[in-house]
Order: sequence, then structure tokens, then C-alpha cells
Amino acid sequence: MGSTSEAAARAQRESVLDLSTEKKLEYFSRIIARHPNMNSALDDLLTLTAPATGTDIVLLVGPSGVGKSETVVTARKRLLSRFEAAMQADPGLIPVVVAEAPASGELQFSWRIFYTKIGEALQEPLLDRKRLTVVEDGRWSQRPAGSTVAALRMAIEKALKQRGARLLVIDEAAHLLSDARPAKLLAHMDALKSLANVSDITLALVGSYDLYSLVCLNGQLARRSAVIHLSRYRSGSRADEACFRRVLAELQKWLPIAQPPDLTPFSRHLQDACVGCVGTLKETLTRALACVLEKGGVWKTTHLERALISENQVGRILTETTRGEESLLRAVYGARPGGCLGSTY
Repeated sequence: MGSTSEAAARAQRESVLDLSTEKKLEYFSRIIARHPNMNSALDDLLTLTAPATGTDIVLLVGPSGVGKSETVVTARKRLLSRFEAAMQADPGLIPVVVAEAPASGELQFSWRIFYTKIGEALQEPLLDRKRLTVVEDGRWSQRPAGSTVAALRMAIEKALKQRGARLLVIDEAAHLLSDARPAKLLAHMDALKSLANVSDITLALVGSYDLYSLVCLNGQLARRSAVIHLSRYRSGSRADEACFRRVLAELQKWLPIAQPPDLTPFSRHLQDACVGCVGTLKETLTRALACVLEKGGVWKTTHLERALISENQVGRILTETTRGEESLLRAVYGARPGGCLGSTY
């Protein structure tokens, strides 16, 4: 007798077997495999989002393909569930906002596009037609805010307050580094810290290890920031290898084909080939699935072999990852050793 999870996976898988290839791939893309490293990152992110923690900016960093974006999706679902009753009472409430930092093709980071994307995520209409309240000679009046970057910024601050936002997540935040001069980066971070202060929210910047340099620019940023590391599963660690194998076993149950394979005998090889990153594993299985569906729906090991990223790609990712891990040795939230305060209770 299979477990409840296996029965649910089998029932859902069977319900999509008659769908098109595109719909089957869409179905599998929505599967999120929760695992210990993701759960730990989620818990830390939600803890630091709580009011009055003293944290304005949270960095969620990790290697390429580790599952940062899926962690954001899950965090958003948990926060929306937590605020469900409040959102029913106030339909305008948006407790968590997710936007992507733009790569506009310009040499410098585009704050105009950035604020516009946040406005879209806030479902804020007519950003360029907002009006400002001003005081002149002791009298209140209103005038068009215009479409300047400053006007967009003020409109976003107001919208975040009105929507009751608690957390603003900026995915692909490495685009902030497009103009990497220290003075410009400090200006970027001062602008973000001010946005968090004025709007009374926590900012979560999601991206690669390079983001850590942003909170090292001065002591004030270091004090008001925290780093959450979504780490990979390391080959050679028995615990990590067991976790990776469990994730693989969970994902294979949801493959929308009549006879899903048992891939766990390949777990160690897949862990090496995916640099221990669950997101890369999911992408690999999706490519293999696409090949299977195009070739008649029967799984073959050759489909999985073709879906693996190249050895050069693995080498590049591994080099960047080990360098990033070394940079965070003393920087990660919650990483102080037990008993560091000298307490025995």
C-alpha cells in the first residue's frame, strides 16, 4: 500500500495523462519539492519579516539553480495564507509583493523600470498620473506628480503603505550590480534602505553570491541587513546525499507519464551533474520529460543523459559556488555556533 503522498501523486498524474505535451510540461513545472534546505531558508525569511526585528534588507543568496525562485513562490504562499483573514476583510491588502529587478540593456540600473514593475505588482494603476499634495504659503494644494523617477518613487512609497505590504521581494537582484562602482552601489543601497524605512517593510533581495558585497559597503547597512544562504547538497556528505535522493524520489512521482521511472539508482550521479542544486535537478527532469513526450511517452535513460547540462557548465557553476560559499563562512544569519554566549541552559 503506497503512502498518502504517493496516492495523491498517482491520482494527479493520471488526471493529466490525456493532456497535450505543453499542458503536461506546465503541470510538472508547477511541482515544488520542499526539502530541508528550502524549509530552513523559508523559516529564516519569515522570521526576519516579522515587525521590529531591526532588519530592513534580507539577502536570499545561493548558487545558480538551487531553487531560490521556488523558495520565493513558497514564501509568498505562506504569507498570503497567514494574512488570508485580513485580506478577506480588506480586499486592497497585499502583504507580500514580488517584482524582478530589470535588466534594461542600459549600462546603468533603471530605477524608472524598477519602480514601474513594483507598481504593476501592487496592481497600482496610472502611476504616471498620480497627484502630489503640496503646501505653499500655508495653503494645501494638489498638482500632477509627473513621470519623473522621484515622482514614481513617491507613488510607490504611498502604494506600499496603502496596500499594507510587509515584504517586498526583488528577484534577480544582481542586476543592481550593473554599475559596480562602490559609490553608485552605496547610492543604490541607500535608496533601498530608505524605501524600506519610509514604507515600513522588509526588502528581500534574491540572487547570486555577488549580492553579499552590497551589505558590506558600510556598517549601517551591515547592521540593518541579514544574509540567508540557500545552500546546495554536497556530494560526499551522507546526510546531503540522502536528502538529495529523497527529493529525486519525490519529483519522479509527479512525472506525467504512464510508467514513471525509478531514478534513485542514479541519485549520486545526478547530484554531481546538478552541483547538488534541486532547481537544476528539476530543470533536468523537465528537459528529459519533454524529450520523452516527443518520443512517444516511454522513459529511457538516454533521454535523461541528453538532458544533463555540459561538463563545462557544471565546472563553471561549481567554481562560482565554492567561491561564494567561502565568502559567506561568517556572514549567514543564524550560523553562530551553539553556546557562543557561554550559556549552559
